[in-house]
Amino acid sequence: MHRKLSVLAIFLLSMTTFSLAQSNPDTRQTYVDFMKEKQAFHLGTLAYLWGYPMVDMTKQMHNETNKIAAKQPVLAPINQFFRNENLITPSTAGELRAPNNDTLYLSGWFDLSQEPIVIDVPDTMGRYYTLAITDFFNEVTHLGRRTTGTKSQSFALLGPNWNGTLPPDVQAVNLATKRVWILGRIAVSGIADLTAARTLLRNFDSTPLSQWKNKQLAAQKSAPKEAAASSPMSTLAFFQILNQWLRDNHPRAGEESLVRMFDQIGIGPRSIFDPNKLDPASQKGLEAAIAEGQALLRASSQQPMPDVRNGWIFPLGLADYGENYLMRAAVAFGGYANRPQETVYAARTVDDSGQLMTGENRYRIKFPKGKLPPVGAFWSITAYDLKTFQLIENTIQRYSIGDRTEGLVFEADGSLQIDISHAAPPSKVNNWLPVGNNPFSLVVRMYEPSSTILNGDYHLPKLEKLK
Repeated sequence: MHRKLSVLAIFLLSMTTFSLAQSNPDTRQTYVDFMKEKQAFHLGTLAYLWGYPMVDMTKQMHNETNKIAAKQPVLAPINQFFRNENLITPSTAGELRAPNNDTLYLSGWFDLSQEPIVIDVPDTMGRYYTLAITDFFNEVTHLGRRTTGTKSQSFALLGPNWNGTLPPDVQAVNLATKRVWILGRIAVSGIADLTAARTLLRNFDSTPLSQWKNKQLAAQKSAPKEAAASSPMSTLAFFQILNQWLRDNHPRAGEESLVRMFDQIGIGPRSIFDPNKLDPASQKGLEAAIAEGQALLRASSQQPMPDVRNGWIFPLGLADYGENYLMRAAVAFGGYANRPQETVYAARTVDDSGQLMTGENRYRIKFPKGKLPPVGAFWSITAYDLKTFQLIENTIQRYSIGDRTEGLVFEADGSLQIDISHAAPPSKVNNWLPVGNNPFSLVVRMYEPSSTILNGDYHLPKLEKLK
């Protein structure tokens, strides 16, 4: 009886509202606009977070496979590698966010919708390298020393819809999306090692499977085309790109109902989104959704992390995101990531008192004897401008410091002290990592980390603020 009365009350209320709206068309339109705006806002915010990696990678693929500027740090046509034969500096980082200064980079965008792409890798003779293959869901597959060894090998990148037979000497790499990004790294032990590393870098190659055996045909590479730069992340073009992606691709299993909800605001897989045809209420809601999504991403980058050791944040969960779309988007927002088994990046943005680190102060990290990071490959410490995630220009052109830095000076007791400041320290300049005057962050990279790093047993030293 109570439930029937409640339903009746709702019905009478709705009828009263309807009658008022009928007598005042402006009131009715106000209700309609209110619902359109709020629905666009709420579903648009969810779509922004869910679709952030797809749109961001589509943007970067466009900007790195087309000639968009006279001086472009990264440029190679689709299905071809770009090779950076110099260690990354502040002026050569391009669209890389928080790049390392330990390795040479190669990168490429690959379209697997027509056929597999074969990646040939040289024998690096034990030298560390990794190819991080990131699909458009921001999930990473690693090829390289840790996973596949360092012998000369050939790998075929297989899209989700391909069926066929590979040559017996080609290993299959199954990927979840039709397009993928490869970011490769090969270790360099200082300037004297650059020539050898460059030679190996030039021997990483990519070829469509149909051309792989025909070396003459495979050698015919296309040239990049000129185009305007893509910058959709804060405009309605974001939803236009996401809509196109949803029409061309399938979501992950279990997400079909989720993306179909996006059709209610015109951006789902059954819709054709045209920002020029939006009604004012829906446009207002979607624009607010973009602002809300970006605010959530900025806030997410500042939220406390569960694994903090002596003030250093160990973000070990940066893989297999499941339904945590905010984390997945936040990782893409910050620059993508390797799986922790490949590389652990321990980071900090504040000192032990919770204050931002700036070059106006001097800091020190002291590793006791026998307590250097336990890694299978190597480790380094890098400073980044906190606002831009870029390397910091300095007079000695040192952008990282670690176990391969020449001339490190150890203390008499076997410990290692690293000084971090804008001005050079009074002694042990060999152990100095320069920073700027602005706030900065620190990242300790540990390549092929040991189990003690992954299980929480290993702790980096505290950051000491010097007087």
